[in-house]
Amino acid sequence: MNGFAKKTCLAMLAALPAFWLANCAGSADAAAEKHCATRFTIMSPYAGIDWDAYGQYKAALHAHTTRSDGRNTLAEMVEEHFAQGFDILAITDHNIACRGWANGADALTQERLNEIAEGAGRGGRGMLRIPFANEQSRGQHLNTFFADFTNARGATLRSNAEKTERLGGLSHINHPGRYTGGRMPGRLGAGASGNRRRIRNYAALFMEFPSLVGMEIVNKKDGQSTSDRILWDNILRETVPQGRFVWGFSNDDSHSAGAIGYSFNIFVMPSNTLENFRDAMKRGSFYAVARVARRELGRSFVGSGPFPAIRSVTVDEGAATIAIAAAHYTRIDWIYAGSVVAQGSSISLACHQRAIGSYVRANIIGPGGISFTQPFGIARQSAISP
Repeated sequence: MNGFAKKTCLAMLAALPAFWLANCAGSADAAAEKHCATRFTIMSPYAGIDWDAYGQYKAALHAHTTRSDGRNTLAEMVEEHFAQGFDILAITDHNIACRGWANGADALTQERLNEIAEGAGRGGRGMLRIPFANEQSRGQHLNTFFADFTNARGATLRSNAEKTERLGGLSHINHPGRYTGGRMPGRLGAGASGNRRRIRNYAALFMEFPSLVGMEIVNKKDGQSTSDRILWDNILRETVPQGRFVWGFSNDDSHSAGAIGYSFNIFVMPSNTLENFRDAMKRGSFYAVARVARRELGRSFVGSGPFPAIRSVTVDEGAATIAIAAAHYTRIDWIYAGSVVAQGSSISLACHQRAIGSYVRANIIGPGGISFTQPFGIARQSAISP
């Protein structure tokens, strides 16, 4: 950069709001040299949410009964989710499309189904049933919703995603670490989740099928999914620059009533309806919660008490900041490409732009576990090129 350009760039930096440079002591000259008055566009999955008016709804999107390989009946699993305060439930038995909760000897009575839908004993807070939920288990497992089909012999992850899209449904990939080697301990799992061929194959699927909205980043008590956040970050690095966001899900994959309540999702919606749920699934207007996250919290940690809950997300493009107000937390880590790039309730993109690429996401950590935001997309323009 020549002297005139440097002086111009420094002058532009001096004119920036003071909070852009907060906590960036000693870096103004270097920032001016290379980045000079970067402007940011921030794409938030939480845009448009009225945090004061909208509700937060607890969702279980991966659960099994004795109809496939679970140990409790359909009625028992529905009742346990209802008792634990879940607001949304998808029964995803293997290769069985769930067509109702009052069909069969192992199911609820119609009277009890009506009570659950109306929130009897819960102040009118009913539990929503996701129709035609199914774990398509031929090939890599895929949870499908709103699509009335069961995969045939010879089906693949791609063919199941394609059929879901053709039928107007939604889907997410289940426990990819089982197939990638990401469930292996330590560096082995991390290395498997960084395999370029696998990353590109998954990224290509997400690019091809918009209805494939995301992937599990935590499954059960994080046994098979320990490195799946690494895989998620690697996929995001491929897809976000192309305008494609991949949402992260946390699911119990419960096979018994005793396995419920460790991994779930919180949907932020104006009301608990199927239409709003579908919209939130597509937009990413939810966050994932895990009581157990071995890579981030340690292998022996199991959260107890209230989970870290997001109260609001505020994006200020003029200030180039993202701020999170939360409850029941001790720290917030901001993540890009698997690394912590900043800590605190807000992040200044101007201060941390060298460490951040096309997105950033947050881990909100507390005694009750960890909550994962969906990724915030970041695009930037510089007034003077480096």
